[in-house]
Amino acid sequence: MRTFISVEIPEQMRQCLASVCAASATRLADEGLAPLLRWSDSGKAHLTLRFLGETSTAQRQTIGAMLGEVAAKHPPFSLALDGLGAFPNWRRLRVLWVGITGDLALLGRLQADIEQGARACGFAAESSAFHPHVTLARISRDADYRLISQVGALLSAQPALAQRLGQWRVSELVWMRSDLQPGGSLYTPQGSYRLGAETLSS
Repeated sequence: MRTFISVEIPEQMRQCLASVCAASATRLADEGLAPLLRWSDSGKAHLTLRFLGETSTAQRQTIGAMLGEVAAKHPPFSLALDGLGAFPNWRRLRVLWVGITGDLALLGRLQADIEQGARACGFAAESSAFHPHVTLARISRDADYRLISQVGALLSAQPALAQRLGQWRVSELVWMRSDLQPGGSLYTPQGSYRLGAETLSS
């Protein structure tokens, strides 16, 4: 099965993300560009710390213990949602996201320990540097590449769409199963691990 490790985002913050998606879609629709983006389900929004992908039975038997150990030695911290961004850049936009601010040093140390633990559990090293973000949308597979730069130019000129969306306290990690469905991915928690404490459930 496919799994990943994440920080969950409170419902209030997810509602803010839904508002950003709606406002962005409206701006794009006004220019006839709305069909170029496939919007993520804001109700499932989360901050991915490590995508593990296909996870074997042997790996599943070690991940829970690893996450419990990692979580126990890291304190809770605060994060916030703030600012629109694009991968790889606005001109060649493929992924639209909202950025993460707050206690990034603590987040970075936690993620680094998770990365090290994932490798110890048999997963290959992550190929790219960790860049905390929450995905809002992806460019449609059949999008006209000549219009993609127009989408990027329009959204990058609207910084107020996603400024200071709110702050929340991160107190646990979630190990999540992801099953691809016709209507989108179905997420099923496999375990929750409180920061600075013992495992909540697994």
